[in-house]
Amino acid sequence: MIDRLRLGDHACVVVDDDAIRLRYLATYVAAGLCDNHRVLYFGPGVERLSADLAALGLDTLAARERGQLRMATPEDSYLASGSFDPAVTIAGWRSETESALAAGYRGMRAIGDMSWAARPVPGAELLPWYEAQVNRVFAGGDAMAICLYDRRLFTDTALQRICWSHPATVDHETGTDAEPALRAIRTTHPPGIRLEGDADLSNRHALRAVMEHLVEDTPASVGSLTVDVSRLRFADAAAMRILMRTATTEAHRLRVVGCSPALRRLLTFNGADAVTGLTVEPAA
Repeated sequence: MIDRLRLGDHACVVVDDDAIRLRYLATYVAAGLCDNHRVLYFGPGVERLSADLAALGLDTLAARERGQLRMATPEDSYLASGSFDPAVTIAGWRSETESALAAGYRGMRAIGDMSWAARPVPGAELLPWYEAQVNRVFAGGDAMAICLYDRRLFTDTALQRICWSHPATVDHETGTDAEPALRAIRTTHPPGIRLEGDADLSNRHALRAVMEHLVEDTPASVGSLTVDVSRLRFADAAAMRILMRTATTEAHRLRVVGCSPALRRLLTFNGADAVTGLTVEPAA
């Protein structure tokens, strides 16, 4: 799946050993350099990683010299203030995305090695909330990220909560032909969002964060907002209720377009017909 990630994606990558970690990083960084993305790595062992990537054939020195590849330790990024501040970090990703585009890159490609969060760091308990909310940055379609979590450092319960905050997860069980589970990309014509893939328990927190802030995050969100579900293969009842809640809590009309018969039945079963301001349109 690492090869198939694209701008807008935010994947939780769970690694089991250092060799797998390096292989994922090399694949992801090489694709970013080839695609004219600015690549940011925030994590431990900056110089060692740069040397390891160079040994695999990546010209990391030249990429760093021209500013396409930038690397920083957790202490100089996530923990620059001495603690983890999710709001500041999210604002930083927005700024980095704008900076990459202004410099002429096609987008910003981030890598966050989250090993630091296994330590007793102030603010680390807010990590699941942060991972859900930062999806709002990537839904803009100009940035993407993988968040590396070492299974040896985190409990199964902690990893589960973190994975649910990502639209997609990659681990040792991910098939070679797998696609990211869910993609959510904001649109401007018409204003709203396009959902692709599967919306279920595995990414529920991610979907909720994006939908709850759809109005404030959508430029020129005047009148109705459109949720395009024509490429949504599957959604459970909870996902449909999240969509409906957007229509009931915001002073905007919500159009759900491209709805398959199965999704239409699910919306009807959950009371969509009684929601004022919600319009459901079938697939063409």
